[in-house]
Amino acid sequence: QHLQQALLEERARVMLPAPAGMLDRWIAPADFVAQRVVQGAPEAVGAALTQWLSNRENLVVQRASGARITFEPMESFARGMRRLGAVFDGSRGKPYLDKAELVTAVITPLEAGFCHVALAASLRRTRASHVAGGGSLAFTGAVAGGVVVLAGVTPLLALLPFVPMAMIGWVVARGGFRGVAHRAQMGLERALDELERRPALPGERSGVPKASLARGVGQVVRDITQEVRKALEE
Repeated sequence: QHLQQALLEERARVMLPAPAGMLDRWIAPADFVAQRVVQGAPEAVGAALTQWLSNRENLVVQRASGARITFEPMESFARGMRRLGAVFDGSRGKPYLDKAELVTAVITPLEAGFCHVALAASLRRTRASHVAGGGSLAFTGAVAGGVVVLAGVTPLLALLPFVPMAMIGWVVARGGFRGVAHRAQMGLERALDELERRPALPGERSGVPKASLARGVGQVVRDITQEVRKALEE
């Protein structure tokens, strides 16, 4: 079974294009892919994946079209209530894909009982914000260099404040975003780990539980009340 799964995975592997743009080379790519062959029918796999991304990553379905499902972050209030609830539930942990603006799942049926699942996450807006933060440091260095030039100093000396500030800005943008990117890649991998650990086999429930926002808010209120009661008793 494991050999069959490995052969199917190699046959259906999706390759990412090589980094092409300047930001891809200087900072890091903003698109990430994880893929694996898992057991289960496409509908059951999609339902299990939707449930995991909803419960663990605070993502909701944006569009479901055939074998392709796209996910986007929850509304800010619902996401805030989920995060507050996670404070009282140590088993959930922090989300790994909270910086992704779009997550796409493509589920391709292979042989009977097996599917190839490719997950892709886009962090382009997050990368742009890190680049803007680093660029502000370079801009500060340029302003300082302009002041030096206006003061009548040799223009070459204007590079003294600009070059180090630009380098610092690049290091800050690159290092900050790469940490976020590594976490997002791990979030994709752990979603596939869950599908491997708990395959969506025939006969199991394939539906996604429909937990309402009011129910989630009520649970958070109960957790807060319980913690306050414990503190008062101590």
